[in-house]
Amino acid sequence: MWTFESLFQSRSERNEALRVALTVTICMVLGKLLNLDSPVYLALYPTIIMTKNKDYSWLGLLRTLLPTLLATSAALVVTEVFSQHPFVVWTISLFFFDFMRRRATTPPKKGQMLMPTFNWILIVVFAQHTTMDMPMRIHEILLSMLITMVVAKTMVTLFPVERGSKPPAFEEEPVTFENRAISLALIGLGVAFLMIVDIISATFCLVPVIAAATQTTHKSFIDVVDRRFQTQVGGCALAVVFTLLMAGHQSTFGYYTIVLGLLAFMITASMAKAKGPAKDVHADALLATMLPIQLYMTSNELGLESTFLRAWELTVTLFVLWALYHFTHKPEKAQA
Repeated sequence: MWTFESLFQSRSERNEALRVALTVTICMVLGKLLNLDSPVYLALYPTIIMTKNKDYSWLGLLRTLLPTLLATSAALVVTEVFSQHPFVVWTISLFFFDFMRRRATTPPKKGQMLMPTFNWILIVVFAQHTTMDMPMRIHEILLSMLITMVVAKTMVTLFPVERGSKPPAFEEEPVTFENRAISLALIGLGVAFLMIVDIISATFCLVPVIAAATQTTHKSFIDVVDRRFQTQVGGCALAVVFTLLMAGHQSTFGYYTIVLGLLAFMITASMAKAKGPAKDVHADALLATMLPIQLYMTSNELGLESTFLRAWELTVTLFVLWALYHFTHKPEKAQA
């Protein structure tokens, strides 16, 4: 006889799937209920926290989110002070990107670089092309972080994390001038393009760019590009399926919550059972699926056009990265 427990091989897998799915679902629903101007943060932060973080103590959660808050606040100050001088804003941004890259000397630190860097870019680009009240945006970011921390802590209490083996220790990798130059070129040019061309929707395309820019070998670079194509574009496809299921019922709160929760659980159940790199693939897919849902679907609009546009922009961005790899990579000649 089929039971819920039969879906998983252990209680740890079940707890992980429920913990992540419920945290993401509750935060996203609260983002809609609170009528925030930027509810996307209540999809971004809980997904990152629940799939990447290892320390769920209050201090551990604070340590994870504080750098993002500081980076966002610093970006706000820069854009407000130099609002009439976008080139100065871009130049200061380059110094910030280089500072973050120099500190990313291990794989975990590279992952920790993503959120502060991306949130800096969000503030810079949105300040350039919109009339949003940017100080109020900081308030919403802080509120989203507090909600994420409370919900995450509650779910960890209800579905405890079973301690396994200690995470592997990583040796510090020196960040060379070449590494820094490649990161600055990819991220800096991407930000410059978005500051010049008014394509707000393409801002989130810089997430895979940041991930690829921190790689130190050609192989790891193309692996990131290939994986991000599967997860980012595949996530948009799942978001489209969700949108079609919600068609005509997106304003029905109960139906929206149930379908969203089931979608999140479907992905997190696969993630909990996966091992090694496959777990990261599912985590990336979860984020790529939830972001367009939270960004584009409202009680009045499905946002299908915006989701398709996002998928196209991601495809173009990843193709450019793929082309850069093949232009710069010299295949080894076969030995006779």
